[in-house]
Amino acid sequence: MHPSPTHDNPLTRSVFFIIILFTSLAQITADMYTPSLPYIAKSFNVPNTAIQFTMAVYMLGFSLSHLYYGPLSDRVGRRYPILHGIFLCMLGSLVCAFAPSVKVVLAGRLIQGFGVGACSSVGRPVLRDLLSGGQLARLGSHLGMINVFVVAAAPIAGGYIQHWSGWRANFAALFIYSAVTWILFFKVLPETNKHLDPDATRFREMCKNYWKVITNRTFLGYTFCSCFAYAGLISYLTIAPFLLQSLIGLTPVEYGWLSLFNASSFFISTFINARLIMSKGIARMVSIGNLLMLISGLSMLSCGLLGWLNPFVIVTPIVIFSMGAGFTFSNAFAGAFHPFPKMAGTAGALYGCIQVLGAALMSAGISILPEHNQIPLALVLTLLGLFSLMSLRLLVGIKTEAP
Repeated sequence: MHPSPTHDNPLTRSVFFIIILFTSLAQITADMYTPSLPYIAKSFNVPNTAIQFTMAVYMLGFSLSHLYYGPLSDRVGRRYPILHGIFLCMLGSLVCAFAPSVKVVLAGRLIQGFGVGACSSVGRPVLRDLLSGGQLARLGSHLGMINVFVVAAAPIAGGYIQHWSGWRANFAALFIYSAVTWILFFKVLPETNKHLDPDATRFREMCKNYWKVITNRTFLGYTFCSCFAYAGLISYLTIAPFLLQSLIGLTPVEYGWLSLFNASSFFISTFINARLIMSKGIARMVSIGNLLMLISGLSMLSCGLLGWLNPFVIVTPIVIFSMGAGFTFSNAFAGAFHPFPKMAGTAGALYGCIQVLGAALMSAGISILPEHNQIPLALVLTLLGLFSLMSLRLLVGIKTEAP
């Protein structure tokens, strides 16, 4: 018999800790190996583009998995899909660690992405099962503040692992983290879905549910905002290791420590958001985040056009973008999920699929752009900020109050 949260205390400390572990897995799997990207390219003697596609492939698997795990979690509950996904992440990590070629690395990254998709697509409904509205957004901010340390630690740890043990050790470390998470999740996390739908995985019912969700303007508006924010961060992760290490000359350790700046901006935005969300409303906070994203892209573009190329003119705009993304992530998922309390799994599937598919396409696109300076990245960030503002205004309405 599995443990279950009480009505009065749905979020125990142990449940909250496990939620932190498995919701961090996708970010760690995406970030930890990034200091190793130039060295993987050298190891297999392949162009940088081939290795950059490992991020796009990971995001593709991550995206498509949401369509599988979301409806499944509405039918059988949240526990089984998450356990299944974490196991696949463990398997993909082993494939990458022992890969004899780039093709095998790509296959391993695809498996990893499909696995960690469960932690994202089902993780959000777990939170929605327990809380809603402003409380859900506030919890998102608190989780964001805690996950900031994880986001900062992943590239730093990856840089040191690359320095001391090489790129394969980074994937070995991901296997260990996944295994620990699987064990603790199995022992601690209760089932949170109290509205099981036996028809959720039937094709006709899935199409009906997906159509109901995707035709909701509020859902689309918030989901697109999150999609564009995530696409910007993944674009940076795709090109930054080569821009900052191969072009500017930073070491893997130095590159890893730069993540502290991004983490600090996330922490500040989620700290502020937790204190303003109840009074300002979800739409208003998302609009602030979108505006910061646009300012970030314009500032990086200005420096690029002036011919300035150094860590400061790249990292500073990314810090601003990360702060905007922090406001966006903390609130967009709460706004998108609010209309669907009994279809959280399906809503989570579409939300995650759209968000990560956009990041996968953007990662693939920026991989083929030249890496001579920061201008391609700056153009991408500028357009993403602009598209986010347009999505919020046209589909949600900036004056909309928090649900």
